[in-house]
Amino acid sequence: MSRFHPVRAAAAALLAASVSASAAGFDRSAWLQDYRLLKQELEKRYSHLAWMASPRSGVDLPRLDRETRSALSRARGDAEARQALLDFQRGFHDGHFSPLPPAEKQASPRHEPPPRPASRDDAISGCAAEGYVPRNRIAFSLPFETLAGIRLSADGLARPMRSGIADLGAAGKLALLRLPSFNPKDYPQACLNAWASALTPDGRLDADRLYTQTMRAWYRETAERMRELRAAGARALVIDIGDNPGGNDSGDAMSRLLGAGPVRSEPLWLAQSPQGEAYLRQWLADLDANLPADATPADRAALRPFADDFRDKLSRLRAEPVPDMGWVWREQRRFDPAARHSRLIQAGYASGAVAELEAGRYSRVVAETLFWPALTFGSQAAWDGPVYLLTDGQTYSAAEMFAAVSQDNRLAKTVGSRTGGDGCGFMNKITPLTLPHSGMRFRIPDCARLRADGGDEVAGVAPDLPVAISPGESRRALARKTLDAVAADLASLR
Repeated sequence: MSRFHPVRAAAAALLAASVSASAAGFDRSAWLQDYRLLKQELEKRYSHLAWMASPRSGVDLPRLDRETRSALSRARGDAEARQALLDFQRGFHDGHFSPLPPAEKQASPRHEPPPRPASRDDAISGCAAEGYVPRNRIAFSLPFETLAGIRLSADGLARPMRSGIADLGAAGKLALLRLPSFNPKDYPQACLNAWASALTPDGRLDADRLYTQTMRAWYRETAERMRELRAAGARALVIDIGDNPGGNDSGDAMSRLLGAGPVRSEPLWLAQSPQGEAYLRQWLADLDANLPADATPADRAALRPFADDFRDKLSRLRAEPVPDMGWVWREQRRFDPAARHSRLIQAGYASGAVAELEAGRYSRVVAETLFWPALTFGSQAAWDGPVYLLTDGQTYSAAEMFAAVSQDNRLAKTVGSRTGGDGCGFMNKITPLTLPHSGMRFRIPDCARLRADGGDEVAGVAPDLPVAISPGESRRALARKTLDAVAADLASLR
């Protein structure tokens, strides 16, 4: 015989009333309209959509669509409907296609402090004011520091990037170099070295030049560190890019510091969309109107054919009818970025307007305009021995770019686990999508970098030497296993 419990009965009644009130204010049709709009916007501007709609991606969009519509039809309130859209977004396994917090209200201009006069700053104050501060962990992504036989040569504080030497016994010495980020703003020491070169003759700060010169200083420092480790007797190099969130296109450029052979970047594709058109217009401006003040008539003449090529791409983009991408919710098709149904346009390469460029072919102005890795000229081929890139599931974006370019050009082997799978994110300023009923906001990527095998980098970079943690195993044990895997592979090279 069950007893009547007045407290439980009251709680149950309160819950029922709450659910009833939620259901009473729940507008299913508005949520379904939000979902239709989200899919339409993905069709218009999501650069990885054709890849996601291919069997190779491992994502079944028709099934994901059916499951989402079913979840919305069953939803009993706003919370369940919101979860249905979040589950839809997560089904893509693309970290750049992600939800954003609600938009904040703009502060009144009268409450905004006056701008800081950068021309009065010294290097330390100025770099800090411009946002050059380390945001990522300095330590290695695996605790190599705790293992016997490891000697640090830099702690990552006095000099950017932790480094050291591991004694592998018969396999020789192994250099360890930690790259915690591919965002130059995470390397304030490089900013300090670049500060003076970013000041105009009248003492004003050129923030864009500071960013460029900081990247150049970071490449120089990285190359110098590699040479020091080589001089210390290291036979091979492990570059630790585990737990690395990415950054900018320096992921492609950094690969030029490895090996002595040519390095080729893969094509960059953009969605056939207003964002893609804006990117092509920016290229035209950079190849013509936005050239540095010291550009010569010869520089302009050398850049004219490339400007004509981008002008032709832009004309064809405007002339071609925009294909319907609604098929992705009904069927899967083989991935072909050049096919009309993919709604993609090639807009140069991950390295800029050209896939590769040797130093000395053009003037500095032309080279740096066409080819972003030109900032590494003078730092290239800093390491000429075996290289291993340590990756994990927290290796994202530009760090994946570095791993992909290095792996595809046989500059390095990857060791560890598959990268997180962000791939290319944004080549333009982010314009989030805001759904009108729910107010949910999403970032939608506008670019795609391909691999040498024709796949999309958003699938993640698989390790050449897989090393996984076993049940009950510590991260110290995983660090030891990783070094042992590298030692075994080095032994096979002899």
